Amino acid sequence: MGNFINNLIDNLISVTWRLMDLPLYALLLMLVVGIILLNWLGRRWLKRISEQKRLYINGGLVLLMLLLIIDKKMDFMRSEMTFLNEKIRKVQMMGVSVSGGTPYDLTELKKEFPKAELAERPINEAIQLVTITQKDPNAVSFVARIDLTHPAVDVQITRKKGKKFLTSKFAEKNNCILAINGEAGETMAMDCELGEWSGNWVSDGKVVMMADTKKRPFIGISKENKAKYYEESFVDTEYKDAYYNTIWGRFDILKNNELVKHENDRPYARTVMAVNAEGTYLYLMIVDGKRPDYSAGLTYQDCAKILRALGASDAMACDQGGSSCMYVRNMGGIINRPADSDGIERPIYSHFGIAMKQ
Repeated sequence: MGNFINNLIDNLISVTWRLMDLPLYALLLMLVVGIILLNWLGRRWLKRISEQKRLYINGGLVLLMLLLIIDKKMDFMRSEMTFLNEKIRKVQMMGVSVSGGTPYDLTELKKEFPKAELAERPINEAIQLVTITQKDPNAVSFVARIDLTHPAVDVQITRKKGKKFLTSKFAEKNNCILAINGEAGETMAMDCELGEWSGNWVSDGKVVMMADTKKRPFIGISKENKAKYYEESFVDTEYKDAYYNTIWGRFDILKNNELVKHENDRPYARTVMAVNAEGTYLYLMIVDGKRPDYSAGLTYQDCAKILRALGASDAMACDQGGSSCMYVRNMGGIINRPADSDGIERPIYSHFGIAMKQ
């Protein structure tokens, strides 16, 4: 029920913000049509009211709705312009050129998605970022690959389950170069439970939660930064050295280079984590969604195909929708467009980031 309510709220928010994308004249036309329908549906009740009072009622409704539409439309436009201008400014001011590191081999990705526009950028010597932009339907995704063999890589995971807070705040607090969202729980409510979305959660060798089930995959990273993927069917609730830093996901989408099929797999905003077979590379993927004019999102299968083409052997889908976001410090903060209110981060319980040891 909680997941149903969460998806319903997500969809209502998405519809509202898409309506605000319409031109003002279209919204006014919808208002007029709505008033006509309201009068038609309530014609029996309205017959008891004089023509003059009916005019006052209609006039009041029109004025009230007009003021609400104009206010929301102007607020939406101001928020979006402020957000986009600030993002552009930060990217221009804080973007840096970085040498070193091993670039992506994009050969297989180009074969798999020949029409996609690819843009690669090194974040530092250990982190490479690629942006995949697709058309018909629109889809924008970001994949960061972390070289876990780099001696300065320092994995950061939220240290306790407290109140929800933003991924950007987590990144700033822990001096992260890169960070993505973890789990928000059953609903958007600040005090909701994790419920069925519980799993294994360890930060720097300290257990926060060991609640693994046969439905929850997880990625364990040893103190030496060797990563391993543990699929849904594997269950372990006892701490081990291989779980020094551990974060859980929701579903398998790639296992041993094989795609995992899901029923009703539709484009959506996604957060995905993956590893290569050797456990030396970690992949963090964010897909923007729920905005068809910009990005409708990707299916689980397409996410898995992208990650496999980039060298991953196993991948898990994590919390998604309005929670999905990626922070990159030297690109100005949150680099994608989270689905909530077209760019507003959603507070969550757990977070995953990469800092660099001095």
